[in-house]
Amino acid sequence: MDGATSPLHPTTWATLRALRAGARLSRNRHFYLYQHPQTRRAIRLHRYLQSVVADVERYTDELSVECVEGDRYALRIEFPIINGRRTAYLSSFELELLAEHAPQVAELLQALREQASPLTDD
Repeated sequence: MDGATSPLHPTTWATLRALRAGARLSRNRHFYLYQHPQTRRAIRLHRYLQSVVADVERYTDELSVECVEGDRYALRIEFPIINGRRTAYLSSFELELLAEHAPQVAELLQALREQASPLTDD
């Protein structure tokens, strides 16, 4: 996937690529970057995808994927120890981004996504 086919703003795409390559963007040192909403969006997206990968890897057995609408999916992760639940919403594009750096997680999500059922309220 490249920036030309991305639905992200070019600044967001460039910042996301830098973060995924290991760049550290401290708020104090790069204050000017944090003034741009595109940069803040890239940082939020990067952190969100990292947290989804961490939770999926840790709670694989408690994971289910459900269709929300169109190309959006809900990942439901149960936390049995604390009797809690997390629902993370991802688009197909975000799943592609996730697949670039965590292919094993993307394969698992793809398998569950193929079995996905429409999201229903509890």
